[in-house]
Amino acid sequence: MEELRPEFDKRGVKVVTVSVDLPEVIADRRHLHGLQATMLSDQSLVVTDAFGLRNQGVHSAPPSESAKALPVPATLLIGRDGTVLWRDLSENYQRRSDPSVVLAAMEAHFDTLQ
Repeated sequence: MEELRPEFDKRGVKVVTVSVDLPEVIADRRHLHGLQATMLSDQSLVVTDAFGLRNQGVHSAPPSESAKALPVPATLLIGRDGTVLWRDLSENYQRRSDPSVVLAAMEAHFDTLQ
């Protein structure tokens, strides 16, 4: 996603990631992603549930995971008013939205507002 940084900046898009990882794990592994983003811990799944992204299927948290469940991997574009404008869900927890798909969604939803 970092390859889209100029496109994010041009549109005033802020990147926020949400995971069930503990804050200290996020801080420790932050450099591995190379993403300039605000990274949030959602151990209690409040944000996950607010967007209806709790995974009820095969990727539920294993007993060793301290979180109650895992979120469905998703990329969301959210407008300034908090409305979800676009979302891309993945069944595979290791895959995220392709940057070209995210760019097309930004062009469709944000560029028409200007």
